[in-house]
Order: sequence, then structure tokens, then C-alpha cells
Amino acid sequence: MVLMLCFNRPLSDQLRQSIGAAGRVNTFLGFCDEFLRSAGKPVNFDSAVANPYFWNTVLDRIVGVEIPDEWKYDSLIVDEGQDFEQEWFEIIQLFLHDNANILWLEDRDQNLYGKPRVSLDDFAVGQFVGYHYQVNYRSPESIARFILQTLPFEFEQGNNRLGLGVKIHAYNEAEEQSGIVSNIVEKLIKDGFTYRQIIVLACCGLRRSTFHDLSTVGNLSLRKFTEYDDNGQQCYSPGDLRFDSVYRFKGLEMPAVILVDVDPDEDSLDSFNTVLYCGMTRASIRLEMAVKKQNPLNRRFLNWKS
Repeated sequence: MVLMLCFNRPLSDQLRQSIGAAGRVNTFLGFCDEFLRSAGKPVNFDSAVANPYFWNTVLDRIVGVEIPDEWKYDSLIVDEGQDFEQEWFEIIQLFLHDNANILWLEDRDQNLYGKPRVSLDDFAVGQFVGYHYQVNYRSPESIARFILQTLPFEFEQGNNRLGLGVKIHAYNEAEEQSGIVSNIVEKLIKDGFTYRQIIVLACCGLRRSTFHDLSTVGNLSLRKFTEYDDNGQQCYSPGDLRFDSVYRFKGLEMPAVILVDVDPDEDSLDSFNTVLYCGMTRASIRLEMAVKKQNPLNRRFLNWKS
């Protein structure tokens, strides 16, 4: 039996649909909750937001529970390993048979949370083989060229499709972005995209985004994550156009991506560049960006020539 763990909930949901009954798929924290429920020790999430050590106490509870054979796995696949923590890997190993096969996938260029690298020196069997591959197969040539010219990241282009390129839209006040996005979507629809092929991604997180409190953009209603239901499934508001954050959408892709709230700060430029890199590489055909005009750090985008 294969155990596949990742960090991001939207990614785990998509992987679960693809893998089906071939293995167990979850986020690491979701897997911990799932196991404790099966052991008759369900997690009480009432204090999850207020208590910064909430998940530490949950992990401590797992260490004190005997792992039954039905929760032991022969193979482990970790995706988004750059977002995992050392303690997580140590706990995961409790659920593995001796000499289990382990495949660990990570992209340090998409380390959005600035976590230190998990040490894999022991890697359960005493040794491991590392393989570094810097080829970007998702971004078409026109988008890949833009990323390489405007961000401090290096990769090889592995996608020979031209794509439909990149367009930059400048705004003065954050509230102007709603009208900009409305016009972008109207143009994309005319070019043959459907609403389900377009996503608006905030570069500053959901709650800080101008779009967080909006229910509509122009004549379009926004489809946004709202909560988890009693079965742990993600709930979204009904809407035409999906809005989310780069943080939640990483690991996934969409034909047309609209990045908004592009307003970096000098003191956190490195981390913001990582967010931008992750966001830009979600687009498989077309990339649009709404950037703050007065921000000098955005000149690289405003002055870009294809």
C-alpha cells in the first residue's frame, strides 16, 4: 500500500481523484487527523486558530499511540517536501514498514514559507539517492522567457509550445484591480477560454487581498473557498470566476492565470519573488499580472518587452 502526502489541501484533493484506490492520499496534517480519528482520539479544532502550538500537541498525541499494522505502508511519496518539517518526517516514518520505498519530491525555489530543508541523510534505510532536475515543463516558451528575464530564478525550458505570452496591467490604487480583472476576463473569454480555465490568484494571501471581501468582479461572481464541511471537504461559494491565493494553489495549474496584488516590499523581496515564481509557473498557456505602478520594484515587469 502506498502513502502519498503533500502540504497543500487543494493539491491533495486533486491527487486523490487521480490516484483513487491505489493508495492513501492526504496532506500531512490531514493524515494525522485521519489517523487519530481512527484511533478514537479525534482532534478538537476549536482552539486551532488561537493556539500557535495546536499542531505540536496533535503530533505529540500521535507519538503516544501504537500504530496498528493496517496503518503501516510499504511505500511513501512526499510531494511539496520543501514545506515539510523535520519532526513531520520523523512521525511519518512511524507509519512505514522496515525498508519501505521512499520518494521525496521538493522544489526549493517554491519554498513559500521559508522552512529549513528536511534532513534526509538517514532516509529510513541508511542511504538515499538525490536527483536534481531543473527543467520546467509546464510554462510555455513565452511565459518561461518572461520568468527568466524578470525573476532571479534559473531553469531549463522543457516546454516547446509558444503559449499566449504575458501581459502586464498597472494600477495606482488596489481597488482598481477589480475593473482590470473584469476586462482581462472579458478578453480571455473572447479568445476562447472558459471561466473554468481562468483563475485569479492573490500574491499576498487571501485575507490581505483586495478581492477577499468582494463577491463580484464586474458582472461576474467570484467562486471562493469558504470553509470545510463536517466531512473535511472544501466548500466554495457559487460563482463564475475562481479566486484563490498562490499559497493555496501551488502544485496545481490553470490555462490562464491572473496574478493580482503584485506590490512587493524591499524588506521581504526574496520571499515575494518566490511567491511570484510559484504563481507565474501555474499558468500553462496565458499569464496576466496586475502590478502596482508606483512601486519601483515593479519596473522590471512594466518595462518588460517580449
